[in-house]
Amino acid sequence: MKLRKSNSNSDIDISSLIDVLFILLIFLMLAVRFTETTSTLQLDLPKTQTDSIGEESPKFKIQINHLGIIYFDGKEIVKDSLTVLVPENEDGKSRVVLEVDKKAEFASFVLVTDLLKSKGYQKIDIVTLKD
Repeated sequence: MKLRKSNSNSDIDISSLIDVLFILLIFLMLAVRFTETTSTLQLDLPKTQTDSIGEESPKFKIQINHLGIIYFDGKEIVKDSLTVLVPENEDGKSRVVLEVDKKAEFASFVLVTDLLKSKGYQKIDIVTLKD
């Protein structure tokens, strides 16, 4: 019986493995959805037990702070001009993000949601913090 000698010269070619890892890295970078997690306003958002992630980017964002001041895409506006700024939702598929401070007046929230519904928006994401 003849014993085999181990080849100490045996090298593993990992260049193809590195290529595959780079392709996976690029795929993961493209597959991850980049969202705007920070807000320009300091809002004290209400907390919930669940969290949800939207599947598409919003058409615009409306924010209401604790004083009842309304912001449209980060710019302070007068409540009366909101009806002019919010466009009609022709396709019925557009999504809107609504951030409301938990100390804001409920009347401001109702005003904004009523306006959005009258303009045809059915997908309104109300941002909260997960508890």
